[in-house]
Amino acid sequence: ALSGRFPDFRPREAFYFERHPHWFAGHMSKGKVKIQQKLKDVDVVLEVRDARAPFSTAQFELTADLGGRAQRLVILNKADLVTPNVSLMMRNTIEETGLPCLLTNARERKNLIKIKNFALDHVRARHPRSLGVMLMVVGLPNVGKSTVLNGLKRIVFSTANHQGPHSKLVHGVKRTESRASGTPGQTKQVSFFQLSNMPRLYCYDTPGIMLTKRRNDPERNAKLAVLHAMPDHLAGQVYLADYLLFRLNRAHQFQYVDELGLEGPTDDVRFLASSIWAALLSGNTQPMVACHITWGAQHFLKLFRDGRLGKICLDHIPGAEEIHQLRQLKAQTEPPGPWGPPCYPEAPAGL
Repeated sequence: ALSGRFPDFRPREAFYFERHPHWFAGHMSKGKVKIQQKLKDVDVVLEVRDARAPFSTAQFELTADLGGRAQRLVILNKADLVTPNVSLMMRNTIEETGLPCLLTNARERKNLIKIKNFALDHVRARHPRSLGVMLMVVGLPNVGKSTVLNGLKRIVFSTANHQGPHSKLVHGVKRTESRASGTPGQTKQVSFFQLSNMPRLYCYDTPGIMLTKRRNDPERNAKLAVLHAMPDHLAGQVYLADYLLFRLNRAHQFQYVDELGLEGPTDDVRFLASSIWAALLSGNTQPMVACHITWGAQHFLKLFRDGRLGKICLDHIPGAEEIHQLRQLKAQTEPPGPWGPPCYPEAPAGL
């Protein structure tokens, strides 16, 4: 319905990626080592991704060496922030490669019970008598790992309350929860939680580990920064707001026009940010000395992250035939280098 609005508006054809934001804090290096040490005891790896970028937010570096040691379940969190058609398409694309996939909204505990069912139905525990089933949540910063873990725990305690005082589901289980925050990098250590007693279910919560930097893919990190997988100042709020504005306009997603009370869409991020800042100060009795464009850009990013600027997926979702063609093309392409292509043609890294 929105695509027919503003027919005379012509969005930019391309975005100039002048910055290569990247973030790899000291706790990530320590956390990566700790995760690899603990993986040998884990039965199920829960790889949490942001459904608004299901391939860009794939932590494929931690899951690449799993082999058959642990069952892997891909959890596309924040699925309420994309349209149902797109979410089903991305789930089908991932499952067609042989990876089980689950769509969730962890904040509202949607579909989280299916994680517990998956762990108990599909996994043969390494230590069934002594410990039970061991889970581990992994992923990039701020994709909702701790929220998934806390949601699982709350569901178990809620079930136990319904079962009555004689329930052994949470007997001896502490109510301690993982620290969840909208700020990236809040979880800094690998923590161990018991989820339920009968059946025995345990889970490692892990810090978000950023991917190593790709020299020839600045857009991936621009997407991650827009989704708040790294602190905003690393790329700059105005730069990120400009990229987000470019993507919204290209998708004919003009909900921001109504949300901000604009006359129509714009490609000028400085005009957009100054309009937001003026609106924020309109109810302020103090005189406005200068327009703070950075604050306006920050507010624009927050509106998107809160789901108030429409539902959009930042990644292209390839079909099965397209994935097959990309993999064939990679096998036929000469290696990247000074005389060859800058990079291999590849299927998305999360497949």
